[in-house]
Amino acid sequence: MRKIGFFLIFVLAVFSCQRNLEKPKELLSKSEMADIMADLYLYRQMPLNAPLKPINSFDTYVSVFKKHKTTKEIFQQSFDFYYVDTDAMENIYDKAIDNLKDKLSKEQRKKLEEDKELLEK
Repeated sequence: MRKIGFFLIFVLAVFSCQRNLEKPKELLSKSEMADIMADLYLYRQMPLNAPLKPINSFDTYVSVFKKHKTTKEIFQQSFDFYYVDTDAMENIYDKAIDNLKDKLSKEQRKKLEEDKELLEK
């Protein structure tokens, strides 16, 4: 009886982790995703000596989405859709990194390459 219980828990866990593969109605292109992810990365690289209040931090994320004429929800749905396709996500990350290379300092580019290596593992 215990084996059946563990099996049911396992099956429920596996199916609860499955993502919806349906294409969202407002799917961002891979290029748009890369541009947004690059801007979000740049935001994360702001100097630590210029702390933002939580409300300002939220406003900055909102401003990134507004700049790209999208919303957090559309970005999240698009991210979830592409996330299940490892080739698509790798392509998006590569484009985001290419977008960032000219905008970052030497130290930031080094950290970006280290982050990329961690993602590839």
